[in-house]
Amino acid sequence: MTNSKNRRRGARFLAALLLLAPLMSNAACEREKTAPVDPDSAVPSGAPRPVQVYEIPDGSRDEIGSFPVFVKGGATAKLSFRVPGRLVDFDAKVGTRFAEGDVVAKLDPRDYQLAVQRVEKMIEEASAGLSAMETGARSEDVASLEAALEAAKSQLATAKKQFERMESLHKDGSVSDVQYDLAKTTYDGALAAETAAEKTLEKANKGSRDEEIEMVRAKIAGLKVDLELARNKLKDAELVAPFSGVVSEKFFDNHETILPGVAILTLVDDSTFEGELSVSEEFIARQGDVESIKCRFDSVPGKTFSATLKQTSSAVQKGNRSYLATISIDSEPGDGLLVGMVGVAELTLKDSSEFVTIPASALVGDLSESENEDGGAVSKKSFAWVVDLEKSTVSRREVKVGALVGDRAQILDGLRGGETIVSAGARFLTDGQEVKL
Repeated sequence: MTNSKNRRRGARFLAALLLLAPLMSNAACEREKTAPVDPDSAVPSGAPRPVQVYEIPDGSRDEIGSFPVFVKGGATAKLSFRVPGRLVDFDAKVGTRFAEGDVVAKLDPRDYQLAVQRVEKMIEEASAGLSAMETGARSEDVASLEAALEAAKSQLATAKKQFERMESLHKDGSVSDVQYDLAKTTYDGALAAETAAEKTLEKANKGSRDEEIEMVRAKIAGLKVDLELARNKLKDAELVAPFSGVVSEKFFDNHETILPGVAILTLVDDSTFEGELSVSEEFIARQGDVESIKCRFDSVPGKTFSATLKQTSSAVQKGNRSYLATISIDSEPGDGLLVGMVGVAELTLKDSSEFVTIPASALVGDLSESENEDGGAVSKKSFAWVVDLEKSTVSRREVKVGALVGDRAQILDGLRGGETIVSAGARFLTDGQEVKL
């Protein structure tokens, strides 16, 4: 019973193979037909050599290239305070519009106002002292000092008489040493007081010394610098919009405490728009030939935006062989264009009769060296293989090469638009050889 089942299964499997055999054979043949031909591979003698070709764009017509474009604002800034504090006036929301110079947010100004008032008071006091030093004492102050000097002189005269009398009695032994010492101390004190009163009156009449006045002036100058700094901090407690724009991001809420330099929102200038796009090497080489740029966006159907080339990068972007270009997009308020939109930019290159660009792989060099009239070696020449499409043959033509940009070469002379050249497989060709395109 088991052997019978196995024989039936084997018969069904063999029948399936017989049915699939033609299909597998056809698939193998199909793979053989579609397999790419290597232009550098050997070919049988007398058979046409397979080559890859490149048709040079006709110089009599403009060239158009289409590239994805990303819209961004003409200016973008993350706004932050220069001083710390607590937000007390911050009602902006995403989408809020500000004009240049508008107050975007405010910090609690109390501490900064007190700092300004404190320095102003210090300057006021120092200035008053300087005025007194420069003009001298007032008349009533001088009169008081004169009266004090007269009193000091009277006290000195009394103390002197008392000391002279005690001195005479001390010599006779009529008074003790203690009484004598007390009289002398009183006299010395009165003498010192009279001297001090004289100097105080003299200073009041003459004024302060020049070096003292200069010290006070320097102190006032330093206080004025402190006042300017305090006023700047008070001013920085208000955050103003550096340009007209709309809030695209908000990072804090009102009444939160923030640190200096920490962004509280992002402001985008949506009155002007820029676009970023990745362009090919050929367009970078011919960026001076850009005649017009047109942008279209699915989000704004039926609308075409004109643009101008603003700048291009000088190095390829990471991950690909394209270059970054920035364009300025012409837009009017209410036309529907918004930051972040993605569309297509069409760059039209005007007719350039100065040169054409071809793949650098299409160039071959003459390995033989020749001599000029002076017997010196001349530089090697460059050639390209031009294809006769009717005869499927090639002919070698000398070309004058300009700049090389990536895998593209500028041809200043020798080729013209509309011609077809060999772009791969040129190393093995000879004049008049038949090729397979």
